[in-house]
Amino acid sequence: MSLGTAKLAQLRATIAQRAESALFCAIVLGIVPSCGARKEADWPTPVVPLAPAAHPMDFLDRQRIVATYKGHTASFDAVVQKKGNELTLVGLTPFGSRAFVLRQVGVEASFESFVPQTLPFPPNYILVDVERVFFRWTDAAPPTDANRQFLHDGEIVTERWQAGRLLRRTFSRDGTSPALPERGRNDERTSPALPERGRNGLPPGQIVIEYDGGMASDGTPARHVSFDNGQFGYHLDITTLTHQNLSR
Repeated sequence: MSLGTAKLAQLRATIAQRAESALFCAIVLGIVPSCGARKEADWPTPVVPLAPAAHPMDFLDRQRIVATYKGHTASFDAVVQKKGNELTLVGLTPFGSRAFVLRQVGVEASFESFVPQTLPFPPNYILVDVERVFFRWTDAAPPTDANRQFLHDGEIVTERWQAGRLLRRTFSRDGTSPALPERGRNDERTSPALPERGRNGLPPGQIVIEYDGGMASDGTPARHVSFDNGQFGYHLDITTLTHQNLSR
């Protein structure tokens, strides 16, 4: 390969990389245009994330995420790995290369971007959303056929279980607990009082998670999950493309 040919190939690669980065930014970050001028420090402090070790199983998942915010829709793939006390999320560009890496060790999070754009919100928001969907939020053993409700970090968590699978989970910090269907004799429920805006000052509103077919009690994910964040007005459709349990 001549020097001129090598330089041309390098130039093409650089242009492709920049186009790929720009496409990812336009697709994923373009759904939150109103947040672009908002600094990370201006966002309310999110719920403290769970330590990854709280989840009993180690796993490696490939997911497709469709996000909707204020009429804008974007989709992208991500790889999520939980191993020991470390949780890693890799966001992928449309061409399969890394766009960003989010890593949580214990309750400390770090963020690394491979595209010329930063997130318009604190990285902890993504990690907490992952944990809201896939992690356990209480040490109590899950019921088989029951509804239960408990308090965690200023939020009321409500779960609906059927045949040993989690069908629905909600988080509420607006002072009102979500309505539960009529309870059976095995249901457990508490009614903790919450301040109007929650201890961390997050806006009122419920987060509602629906698991198609249910999530198994061992954490094996449902094929499709619907995630509605009523606090910030966005919706996620999460499809698990592959799921692999990892040996410790």
